[in-house]
Amino acid sequence: MHRFAVVVMRMSLFALFAASAPLLCHGSDRNIRGQDVNGHAVAVNGAGHYTVVMYTNPDLEDDSRAMTLALDSFRSRSDFAFIRVVDLRGDVPPSMRGLVRGQIRKEMVREDKRLKEQRGITDASANAPIIPDFSGSTLDALGWDTVYSQVHLVVYDRHGHEIKRLADVSDPKELTKVMGDIL
Repeated sequence: MHRFAVVVMRMSLFALFAASAPLLCHGSDRNIRGQDVNGHAVAVNGAGHYTVVMYTNPDLEDDSRAMTLALDSFRSRSDFAFIRVVDLRGDVPPSMRGLVRGQIRKEMVREDKRLKEQRGITDASANAPIIPDFSGSTLDALGWDTVYSQVHLVVYDRHGHEIKRLADVSDPKELTKVMGDIL
C-alpha cells in the first residue's frame, strides 16, 4: 500500500506542476502564436527581428493609433516587426466576425498607403499583422488576462525573448524613446 501512496503522490505533484505550467510560463521564452486577420498563423515572438506587440481594444482606437504613429520611424527596418492584438473577447458574435475582419483589412490598406506616401515603406502590413483575438487565446498567452483601459506593450528581442513589458502606455514619445534605446 505504501508504494501505491508514493505513486499517487508523485502523480499528484506532476498534475499540479502541469496545471500551473502555463502560469509559470508568462513572460518566458515559449512560442506564442496567433492568427492574423487573414487567417494566417503568426509567430508573435518569432526570431530574426525585434518585435513590438501591442494590446488594444475597440475603446483604445485613438490611443493605439497614436502609438502606431510613434513607431513609424522603426517600421522600415528589416529587423523590426509590429504586431497588434485586438481584444475582442465576448464583444463580437461569430456571425459578425467576418465583418470585423473586413473592417480591419480596410484599416490596414489605409495604413499601408499612408506609410508608402509618408515614409516610402512598401507593403508595411507584411511585418505588421493584426490579430483579432475573439477567444482570448493569444491575449492569455501574452499575460493579458483582462480588458485594459490603456495600451499595453511587450517587446521581444531577435531570439524571441521578452526584453521589455510596458503597461498603461499613454505617451507616444515615451514609446519612441524606449524603442530607440532598445534598437
